[in-house]
Amino acid sequence: MNRRIAFALRSVAALALVAAGCGIDSAPAKADALTGLTAGGGVGEYYLRIDNAESLGSALDSYSASNDTAWQVFLKYRFAPFVALEGQYMDLGTDRSFAGPTEYTSTIKGWAPWLVGTLPLGSFHGSVVGPFELFIKGGEYFYDYHDDYVTPAGVYRYYSHNENHFVYGGGLGLVFIQRLDVRLEYDELHIQDTNRSNALWLTAAFNF
Repeated sequence: MNRRIAFALRSVAALALVAAGCGIDSAPAKADALTGLTAGGGVGEYYLRIDNAESLGSALDSYSASNDTAWQVFLKYRFAPFVALEGQYMDLGTDRSFAGPTEYTSTIKGWAPWLVGTLPLGSFHGSVVGPFELFIKGGEYFYDYHDDYVTPAGVYRYYSHNENHFVYGGGLGLVFIQRLDVRLEYDELHIQDTNRSNALWLTAAFNF
């Protein structure tokens, strides 16, 4: 988790310095600043923790792991600067944990519709940088959850089916040249059979 915290702090600091250096004021952006279609994607890190994981067998009582790179793509329509609907595909990669010679892997991928609320702050018209944005979002994640044991004797698939759960998140962003939206985002995902599952993202999107 230390790498995640450091990544978040560096990203927040960079956005804040850019915003301050370009003189973005604290007044709300004009109502017609950002509307219409947005397309984008991003990369991030997915984290999960399982406590007392009896369903995983006696060889693996509990674990926490960070996976390889997670990624997402999305389309969003912003009806007003404050409200948008978003359709997102998320691939959370493959988590791996070891207990002796046995490896446990978990692969999760699926799509999510989101309702996004955004508070734009600062000047938009005529600015190379701005506005600065705060946002929150909530939705439903429909995903395929596939788990394997990997043992010296081979691979044994023991769990694979579809799930869906309410998810929520939020973060901050900055708009460049009135078109490019760069955001740092944190999401709580509530993946099936986990005690904690979340993702930290860095995304970029183009506003048409």
